[in-house]
Amino acid sequence: MGRTGFEMDPALVAAVARVAAGEKINVSGVCREHGVSRAVFYRKLDRFREHGSAGLAPRSRAPRTRPTSTPAHVGEAVVRARKELADQGWDHGA
Repeated sequence: MGRTGFEMDPALVAAVARVAAGEKINVSGVCREHGVSRAVFYRKLDRFREHGSAGLAPRSRAPRTRPTSTPAHVGEAVVRARKELADQGWDHGA
């Protein structure tokens, strides 16, 4: 069963480090042996070259932005209005 990332497999990390150091290895064979695509291998290699071993740590898959979320100032205005209604004795709903 293949993997979409490294999960810090020591042999695979070592292969990435060896290639980053300039050693020639059979990338296709290493990828086949560890169940990752060549694209994943080279993406990890680029991250290793840019960030060192920290580049191989798992990354968050959460979106960086949430374009459909309610802006903070709107949420604050709603909370403020509901509190004012409650203070005046009005039913401010669920």
